[in-house]
Amino acid sequence: MPEHFTRENKEDDTDYHKQAKSQSQEPVDKADDKEFTVKEIRNAVASMENKTAQGEDGITGDMDKSAFEILPIYITALYNGCLRGGVFPTTNPNPIFETPI
Repeated sequence: MPEHFTRENKEDDTDYHKQAKSQSQEPVDKADDKEFTVKEIRNAVASMENKTAQGEDGITGDMDKSAFEILPIYITALYNGCLRGGVFPTTNPNPIFETPI
């Protein structure tokens, strides 16, 4: 998955992103690095502003909420895949998850 979602230029990564990517290479079954639950993702998505886009992709909170209502298990699996693969967008100034829950 990382090869599809990460940027080629690793120099753009902040120290936070470098640390998060490094930590994500550790096994998921660690006590402090468990996978997200559907409830945790639901709460995070519910906290999004409706009409504003979180990043440069233009996807608004309304869109994220609608997608989650239709595909909650898939959206949760997507976030967990990002966590396992160490894939963290660098262009979003206000990410939903700054640290693992």
